[in-house]
Amino acid sequence: MEIYQYLNQIQTELLNHSWKEIEIKYYKLCSELAGKEQAQRIRDIDLNAFQSELNEALCTSLHIADQNSAAALYFEYDMDNEWKSSFFICNDYTMRSEEDDDWASDWISSVKGPDLKEFGKIYAENGFDYNEEAIGITLYLIIKTVIAFGKVVESIEINIPICIGFHDQDPMMRIRE
Repeated sequence: MEIYQYLNQIQTELLNHSWKEIEIKYYKLCSELAGKEQAQRIRDIDLNAFQSELNEALCTSLHIADQNSAAALYFEYDMDNEWKSSFFICNDYTMRSEEDDDWASDWISSVKGPDLKEFGKIYAENGFDYNEEAIGITLYLIIKTVIAFGKVVESIEINIPICIGFHDQDPMMRIRE
């Protein structure tokens, strides 16, 4: 299966499965495509500091969103640039069903998010979808990022849509719509 087919499938899984179920599925997929050693290498990276920094940046972003009566927040990470990230506070929002994520490129403010250099290093070693191994690794890195972000989002009361995606991802993933 192509990587974009998996990415489309992930959105449905985010709405219908627990974080644990999703993580197990993509750990197994990574193990099958890239080997158990690669999957364990990714699984064993401690994401506590990343989640703590995410929480801080999310709270700042929500404060700005509230002050500006924003419609949505979009969190973007750059796989090609050490997994550096930013939150974008947006005045507009379009439901996923409308298949138009252009609203996210018209933001009113941004907040720097954390980076995840360990993920960036692993990604740089393998690329996006060069072969099956790269696909397994990329998908597991994405899932680990989405789950870390989703857990932070769940811990805070939020009243606006929250989306996540890697740089230039289309469509982006909805965590809360």
